Amino acid sequence: MTVLRRVFFTAVALVSLFLGGVVCLMCQVLAGRDAPTYRVEGHVVSHTRGALPVGGNEDAVSHSIAVDADDRNFRVTAVDPGLDLPTGQPVTLDVSTADGSIAYLRAGGGVVDLRQGVVRPVLLIVASLLALGAVYFGAVRLNVYPPVATWLALALGAILAPVAVFVRV
Repeated sequence: MTVLRRVFFTAVALVSLFLGGVVCLMCQVLAGRDAPTYRVEGHVVSHTRGALPVGGNEDAVSHSIAVDADDRNFRVTAVDPGLDLPTGQPVTLDVSTADGSIAYLRAGGGVVDLRQGVVRPVLLIVASLLALGAVYFGAVRLNVYPPVATWLALALGAILAPVAVFVRV
């Protein structure tokens, strides 16, 4: 029975680590999405179009542009008609201070939002927290090991998860 408890304790700790890592990673994605930006001016140096089936729509067209701005080259690919820009078009980029990705592209009076959506990260956070609660409810309910060990596993997962996420970066 002690071997079963050790294996189960290790499994709960690893599941806690994984689910806590998912929560931390999605929080990092949301924080990076709304991070402060700085503005860079440049011009489009190349533009290509390609078919990109999105959500069953075979007629979706992706636009890839390369922008030369402040001695840096940026490349943007998205399914957005606002990126259908001619070569030489002056553009302004709002670049995220968190990860250097382009948040907004401004050209000819239009603004294209290139940030990731919030639905997927929020759903992953909610699902991970529900799964984490179910794991701990099941562990305590099954009386496989005492509640103190459950909280120790939770603390271990909560401490190690952010470390695992930021080591990845």
